[in-house]
Amino acid sequence: MKKFIILFLIGFILASCAKPRDLTIYPPLKKIAVLPFEPVCPGQKEDEITCTFAGQITPDNHVSLKAAQKLTKLLYQYLEGKPQFYLVPENQALSLWAEVLSLYTGASAYKLIAEIGKRLGVDAVLYGKVFRFREREGTAFSVVRPASVAFALVLIKVPEGKIIWRGWFDETQRPLSENILKIKLYGKIRWLTAEELAERGLKQVLNKFPYLNPPKE
Repeated sequence: MKKFIILFLIGFILASCAKPRDLTIYPPLKKIAVLPFEPVCPGQKEDEITCTFAGQITPDNHVSLKAAQKLTKLLYQYLEGKPQFYLVPENQALSLWAEVLSLYTGASAYKLIAEIGKRLGVDAVLYGKVFRFREREGTAFSVVRPASVAFALVLIKVPEGKIIWRGWFDETQRPLSENILKIKLYGKIRWLTAEELAERGLKQVLNKFPYLNPPKE
């Protein structure tokens, strides 16, 4: 009986902590532009995007453009075919960034993203940044150093430049023996590559995105 009561209380607490996908607290959006992920800048410690997440993510100053492109590919695959989203091609995104940077020198990142959204004629812009993308050293069954990935996504309202949603992922794989609760994230009992960890992390973040049905496991 005592064991049953404890399990009931745990279940009640978890249910109470769960945050439902309540669209009533978010503004209606007809069209959302999705920009390619960008890597953290060399030597960058805290910029406006980093501060949004209260400095919880420790950036790695050696994030490559290739790593950002891998996350962009995964994100675009999840959103492909959904009419509410416009997936901005990399070349177009680079051109838009160059345009707004030349016109709004010294403007905040959010102001620049909102300006890009205005040019695209959308209601909001989804922007991502990669802070860490460290490959594992070893194999699927034995590692010297595990994979480690950290990234953030923010949804910026146009034209205000206001954040209406944010999500982030920061994970360095650990043995399941140290944290059995991670089994859903890690999947099989093996060491993941950075891309595999990033894919699972992105799925976890998008499960909480209010303008998208959860991607299938």
